Amino acid sequence: MSAYADQEELDKLKDWWKNYGPALIAGVLLGAAILVGVRYWTQHKEQGRQAASVIYEQMLQSYRANKRDLVRYSGESLINDHASTPYAGMAALILARMDFDSGDMAAARKRLQWAVENADDTATVHAARLRLARLYLSGGEKDAALALLDVQDQAGFKTEYEELKGDIYAAQGKNQEARAAFGEALKRLPAGSPYAPVLNMKLDDLGPEQKP
Repeated sequence: MSAYADQEELDKLKDWWKNYGPALIAGVLLGAAILVGVRYWTQHKEQGRQAASVIYEQMLQSYRANKRDLVRYSGESLINDHASTPYAGMAALILARMDFDSGDMAAARKRLQWAVENADDTATVHAARLRLARLYLSGGEKDAALALLDVQDQAGFKTEYEELKGDIYAAQGKNQEARAAFGEALKRLPAGSPYAPVLNMKLDDLGPEQKP
């Protein structure tokens, strides 16, 4: 009786393996392939990040040494080959600064727009957006500058956004809106901030507040 039961169990196992064995093997192989692929991608990504870090450090050294050609070479390498790393966005900011210093506003705008759309780091995105809006303002494109600042998530840049809005409103002759923006910027400053006098001076430049 026991031998018969053992044979029956063996037959059931054979039938089960015949029906489900190939699928089980395929699942195990697929899982292993995915695990290897994830590990490879993680390692590849980390290696790319480390390479980008080295290139960015070289870029900074070239920038300090005023070696403009090397700065541009490193910057282009980061943007074209390491766009998914935070260093690409920071490189775009440096290249935009160089373009600005050389008087090429169109190129500076292009670099900053790239950073706004592609930078991996949130702080870099906000820095690029604020600088681009200031370029719009300096070029007389006040509405475009204001539209660029219309974002919900301003992270830790609320003071900078409000101050720039105030500058734009003031340039538009909208003193009431400018006063409100500068006032909001002041509220966001830490207590005792050395920048408070600058904002207060901007408020004074608007003249006395007109009562309704």
